Amino acid sequence: MTRRAAVVVGLAAASSLLLTACDGELVDTIESGLASEGITVPALPEGGDGGGDEGQAAAPAETQPAEPPQEPEPPQEPVETEQAPAETPATDDTAATSNVPWWGWVLIILAALILIWLVIGSARRRRGSDTSALAAQADGQLAWVRSNVDDPLVRWRADQLRLPAEQRDTDSELARRWELVDQRVTAATTDLLTLESGKASDSVRQAATLLRQAAEGFRASLDGLAGALSTGDQARIATASQGLTADTTVLDQARQRFRQAARL
Repeated sequence: MTRRAAVVVGLAAASSLLLTACDGELVDTIESGLASEGITVPALPEGGDGGGDEGQAAAPAETQPAEPPQEPEPPQEPVETEQAPAETPATDDTAATSNVPWWGWVLIILAALILIWLVIGSARRRRGSDTSALAAQADGQLAWVRSNVDDPLVRWRADQLRLPAEQRDTDSELARRWELVDQRVTAATTDLLTLESGKASDSVRQAATLLRQAAEGFRASLDGLAGALSTGDQARIATASQGLTADTTVLDQARQRFRQAARL
């Protein structure tokens, strides 16, 4: 038994030395071959049992996955601010304006002057037409009064003034004509007052004032004569008759002047 144990120990020692020598040459050979192929072999740990250490060292190298290379982050592009959309049209308008020749500006100014002249002329014609229409209306009212006021109408009015108000005539032709005389004189004076305060020319306004005053005086004289006739006082009747005649003449003269001023 002692010899057999010694033989076994000697064989084990020889095998260990042989394996150590072979391991060094084998490692050198493997490393030189892998280097020629561009593959790097991790170094074996020093010391300890070659067989056990190789299995434990090689396992982490084979199972540990290689981390993928991190790609560099692309540089962030600067954020461009949007330009105001109104800048380009303004530039275009400025360029277009600067390209207008001098004669173009002359034509533009002439067109503007012509337009202003047409507007002013239209306003004047409209105002003139309104003035003419109102003046013609007032003159027509007074013309009707002058042609419908006569002696029978004045005497009828005098007779009505002698009667109580509830007994006076309101249905006859003379009653309707007297009412129309009163209404038309009132309408004419209203139109003339509108012309006085309107935008008519100075001559028309002055003529309208004189005609309105003459119409009011004529209407007052007409009532005065009718009142004098109702009393039967001859002196008063003569005075009132003279006053109506004078006021009628003033009314006719004022109408003539007004018609000339208003170009009727």
